[in-house]
Formats: sequence, C-alpha cells, structure tokens
Amino acid sequence: TFDMGGTSTDVALCPGIVPQTVESSIAGLPLRLPATRIHTVGAGGGSIARVDKGGVLRVGPQSAGAVPGPACYGRGGTVATVTDANLILGRLDSRYFLGGTRKKPLNEEAAWLVLDRLGSELGMGPEKAALGVIRVVNASMERALRRVSVARGYDPRRYVLLAFGGAGPLHACELAESIGIRRIMIPLNPGVLSALGMLLADVVCDRSRAVLTHLDVLAENTARLDKEVQALSAMIQTVLASERLAPTTEAYLDMRYVGQSYELELPIELPITAEHLHSAADSFHALHEQRYGYSSPDSRIDVVTLRVRGRMPGAEPSFSEEEETTSDVEHAILSTKPVWFDDSGAVETPCLDRLRLRCGHEFAGPALIFQYDSTVVIPPGWRVHMDAWRNAWVEAIG
Repeated sequence: TFDMGGTSTDVALCPGIVPQTVESSIAGLPLRLPATRIHTVGAGGGSIARVDKGGVLRVGPQSAGAVPGPACYGRGGTVATVTDANLILGRLDSRYFLGGTRKKPLNEEAAWLVLDRLGSELGMGPEKAALGVIRVVNASMERALRRVSVARGYDPRRYVLLAFGGAGPLHACELAESIGIRRIMIPLNPGVLSALGMLLADVVCDRSRAVLTHLDVLAENTARLDKEVQALSAMIQTVLASERLAPTTEAYLDMRYVGQSYELELPIELPITAEHLHSAADSFHALHEQRYGYSSPDSRIDVVTLRVRGRMPGAEPSFSEEEETTSDVEHAILSTKPVWFDDSGAVETPCLDRLRLRCGHEFAGPALIFQYDSTVVIPPGWRVHMDAWRNAWVEAIG
C-alpha cells in the first residue's frame, strides 16, 4: 500500500494479512503497543525542495503544510514544493483541480517563479528542476517501499501496488517501475480511502502476557499456555461486551532463538496443543529464513510473549457492481495538453474525467485522469483497465 498525502507518505506490505507490530515509534519515541506495521517518510505534495550547502537538491522532510502551502495555492508560499513541480510539468491542471470546482484556480505563475528560482541555483531550466524534484521525492518513497519489502525478505515484483492518498496516484507508476511492480490498483476515491477504511475497520482489542519459556517445555505441558489464552480472552470479552457481539479470538506468540534479543510474531492455531505449537515453530523457522537469510531448526526456541486479539467485524460495505459499458473511452476525454514525463520534453497527453470512465474502458498512456480528490498520471508504457467497481487497474505494457 502506498498512501501519499500532503506532508508524508505511508507504506506497508500486506502478504495476505494486515501486518502488525508491537515496536513502533512516534516523534522518535519508542511505542510498545500493538499497531499496524506502517513505515512513514517525510515526502508529500507539500514537501519543500531546496539546494543544500553542497549544491545537492533535497526534497523534504520539511513541508509547506496547509498554510501557506505550495506556492501555486496562492496563500503566500514562496518556496518550491512537489505540488508546484507537478503543476509546471503539466501533471496537474488548474482547470480540473478539485474536479474543476475550485473557484480560484491554481496559481501557475507562482509555481513557475519558485521553480525558476530553484533551477537557477541548480544551473538548469524550471522544467528540468521540476523533474529533479520529482525524481528526488520518488527516490525517498522508493526507499520506503524497499524497506517494507526487500529489506524484510519479500520480492515486490510479486505484489500489486495499491496507490491512494491525494498525491499517491500522481507518482504510482514511476515508483512501481523503479522497484519492478507491474500492476497498480487505484480505487475510485483514492483521496479518502483512509477515511473509508477507518469507517469500515474491525473493532479490535489486544491483550498480552509475558511467557519467557522454552517452546519445547510449553509443548510438554500445554495446559499452562491454554489457561493464559482463556484468561486473556475473558479480559477481551469484558472490554468488548458493550458491542453486543461475541468477538473471534486470535492468538500470537513472540518467538526467538535462545540467546537472541529480537522476536518474531507468529500466529498459533487455537486451541493450544502440542501439534499447534510445533506447527508455529516450523513457521518461525521459515519466517526467520525469509527475514534474516538463515534459520536454525536444531536450536531451541524461546516463547517471549503471548498475545491474544479479539476481533469483531466493522460496518458492512455495500459496493454495487457496474455492467460493462458499450460507450467509447473518447467520451471521457476532456482535452489534451503537453506533459513532461522525462528529459525528452513535453508530450501531448489526453486528459480524462474519472467520473466518465466506466467498467470495460481501456486505454494506454500517456494520459491524465482528473477527479475531485486526486489526479492519476499514466506515463507512456502503461495501460489502464476499469473494473466493475470502477477501480483503475494500471499495468505495464510489454
């Protein structure tokens, strides 16, 4: 998942599950509470571009924020940002910004001014400086994607990139190409997908208890661990009693090889049995091999912590499917405009209205797709297909 907003980008890798962690940080302070495993970097539409004392272009983590915001917002911003760069490259358009509902269009003159100033410091024109800004911020987000994938033993080429946030679809194709991902999903309303997720999220309660015992000892006497599961489940039931539904219960073990300082969290099937414990041990060896490049099946395993999670389903979404359209995609084209995708110069590019795209519509890049909450950039070499839920599936050609 790739969520790029105004000040930061949040990424996560979901290999069939929503990844969890008990070791995270906020503002540099360690947090030992269960949380979704998300990696955040200071890269967003408002990230400020500057030239450091060594003459190197930097982008972020400082941000122009909402006030004054990017120079093109016309609120007094005087420094170049990622949004300003996208605007003068033609990837944003003041006519269609916020779905064309904004009474005061984006200030292109202000964007040109700040990028021209930045380009002068770098010895290049404003368009080349804007391309530099995009490449630098993309490099920061690429490192974040690699940290949650390659650095954790996952091959990103096997995954789909789910791009959302107000700025995510602007950069998705370039980021996917940089790490070898060939398929991207852009939901109907990417700018508010996180808000929708909060409304539909499950109700979850976590409880944990220290174990600090060898796994083989627990396998010889499963009653101890099973008793702990029952006690934690009762605590969760009490907390969630007001929800009027019985939660489903999941259990996890934090495990490590004897002598190690860091644990891996593994699910264990309930009820607690010797067979389920040995199965969890096999999963631990496999995960250790994936994460660190080796495993030691003959070594003893410590079970450090037992975690029990109670889960109840959130709101039931209702998304209607759409029949395949018989209309031509030409109906969705608003206009054409020159857009910069690389150093070779501007390319005449169709601009499409997302609300007019229907199930079955297909087209190849280059293209821009405008909607109220985001803008989708489709560079040359990528193809778009709209599905029955009006998600845009973007795939690399060839």
